[in-house]
Amino acid sequence: MHRRTALSALLLAGGGVIGLGLTRPWERVWSAGAPPRPPAFLNICAHPDDDLYFLNPDVMQALDGGIAVTSVYLTAGEANGINAPLGEGRKPKPDFEGYAAARQYGIRSAYAAMATGDRDSAWRREVRHVGDAVYETATLAAAPHVTLAFLNLRAPVDGPGGNRLEWLWDGRRDAQPYLRPTDSPLPAAGELTRDEVLAILASLLDTAEPTVVRTLDPAPEHLKYAEGDVEYSDHTDHLYAAWFAFEAVRRHRRAGEAVQVQSYRGYFNKQWPRNLSPAVYERKFSYLDIYGWADEHPCAVPYGCGDLQVGTRARAKRYGRSQTYRHPGGTTWLVPYGEGLAAFAVFGGTALRWRRGSDPGSWSAPEPVGGENLLPHLCAVSVPDGRTHLFGVRQDLAVAGPRLAVVHGEQAVPGGPVTWAELGNPDAGGDPARAREVGMPVAVADADGGLSVFTRDFERGAAMRRRSADGRWGPWVRLGGKGIRDALVAVSAGPRTELYAVTDDELLCWRRDDPAGRFGQPQVLLRGVMDGALSAARAAAGGDGPVLVGHADGATLTVLQAGAGTTVPAGGGTGAVAGLLRDGRLQLLRRDDAGRVGMTDAHRPGEAAAWSASGALFTGAPSVAVDSRGRAWAATVGADGRLWTCSLDGTARETRWQSAPAPGTLRPAQV
Repeated sequence: MHRRTALSALLLAGGGVIGLGLTRPWERVWSAGAPPRPPAFLNICAHPDDDLYFLNPDVMQALDGGIAVTSVYLTAGEANGINAPLGEGRKPKPDFEGYAAARQYGIRSAYAAMATGDRDSAWRREVRHVGDAVYETATLAAAPHVTLAFLNLRAPVDGPGGNRLEWLWDGRRDAQPYLRPTDSPLPAAGELTRDEVLAILASLLDTAEPTVVRTLDPAPEHLKYAEGDVEYSDHTDHLYAAWFAFEAVRRHRRAGEAVQVQSYRGYFNKQWPRNLSPAVYERKFSYLDIYGWADEHPCAVPYGCGDLQVGTRARAKRYGRSQTYRHPGGTTWLVPYGEGLAAFAVFGGTALRWRRGSDPGSWSAPEPVGGENLLPHLCAVSVPDGRTHLFGVRQDLAVAGPRLAVVHGEQAVPGGPVTWAELGNPDAGGDPARAREVGMPVAVADADGGLSVFTRDFERGAAMRRRSADGRWGPWVRLGGKGIRDALVAVSAGPRTELYAVTDDELLCWRRDDPAGRFGQPQVLLRGVMDGALSAARAAAGGDGPVLVGHADGATLTVLQAGAGTTVPAGGGTGAVAGLLRDGRLQLLRRDDAGRVGMTDAHRPGEAAAWSASGALFTGAPSVAVDSRGRAWAATVGADGRLWTCSLDGTARETRWQSAPAPGTLRPAQV
């Protein structure tokens, strides 16, 4: 059977939740010889404009590089059917098909401007068939690597005909109607079943051949909670669009394909300080202005050339002022490994490992090390006997919603297979809705041979679980704190352990003087507007260096060392900063405003240092490590799926990145 036929058949077949395989190694291997794929992105959104608000600037950075981008919108987003500015004033009669058409006109114009600089660049619109299901695509004629896909599922604001993606996901509706926007090439309105939606996503995963799937937040922050009644910070269709995306990727992985997944926070961004530099912010909103037809330029179609409900108010909504990842990835995934290094990442829910020996050019192809249905975050911890421990979060999707648990992967011997076990989460055993907001774990090796793992709980405080040196795990213990972001950092120095977290305007620190002791109440170390970026530099001699705290707009960074903090220019950009402290000098790496690696030369901590751009578009955050010969290295996982590494022995401008292989195709292991 042809690969595409087999893949579509598998995804149409559906399937239940897959087990994690916690008691045995992963039973698939990577096929050799597959040529590396160029980077390509598939964005799965609920509405036209979700990608402009929440996935940008990542989308425009990909288009700047000429990378293939396919964006799919599950709903028509027709709301109340009125394409007019919000607020007072005379309103036209509702025209649901017309308003959906105006939103699609606006998103086509925004993509044309991002990809070609011409908002009026022409599109080729077509009807696509997947079995009996139909949907519409638009391909940019001047840049055919840019495609938009519209499923047009009905999503009115209210009324007896109301529809929600939620009902299609959980079976309250066997099928959901879709509309035919005005001027659409679709022959007529119709309906789609749950399996047909997943089959369309299967087809798009197959034809677009993405290396990265981007979607919305599968576990948005709660705003209010009372006895099981949860008010979430995000649109319900954003949530279920993310679940459809994760389910499609899970089935895609079963068919043999390996992709990375990135999730983006939605409306909760308005609760965060702005993390985009002024230049990136203005460029991002220039495309939202195009989408919203803010200039009201002459228009040849009666329904309008953009979404006037956004119109000139794009900035007023505030949730587009930041771009934040739901699973940021952390900076602790590159670690010493024997005489060399190992790097870990999650592709399609499975943990992968690249490794090399003492030869810097001898990186292996990535191999799966288990951990099914993992979210895209891994914390790797090396212990003195040479073994590596991995910590992540498993997300099992079911009709009733996801089940999340912290998981631990452990090697019995150095270099051996990884065995996985669940550690639960601080809110497991109660209301499942509380357990869905568990944070991404970080861990440290304790001085007595044990391990401590930390995560954020439902109340947005910190919690921990400790394993003693004899291998026994204690219970989850809540450490308190309030309003912390999902960006914990744990550092150790001898018997002492420190845990750091940021809120909107504070840096908090918990301290424990010995592994058998207890953490006290958190202390406030810094006050100011924090952007949520938090990490710890690595020390060349092993252990942890200064704590690195990001501030608003990516403009400044506080370097906290020995209890004293110095604020220095951060060079723009977003996300956690990886750092290396060697011979009293600090070198920093971060995603820059172009989506690539910004890097400094080594400098005294607290001194301002110039930033240089290097590397390719990447996912997650950079990481640094020092091998057994004392050589320092940095690494990123590229949008192309390859591991990219560079030596930190030269200057930033002289940096040369080298690639290790990307994952190939999954195939069953030989029995």
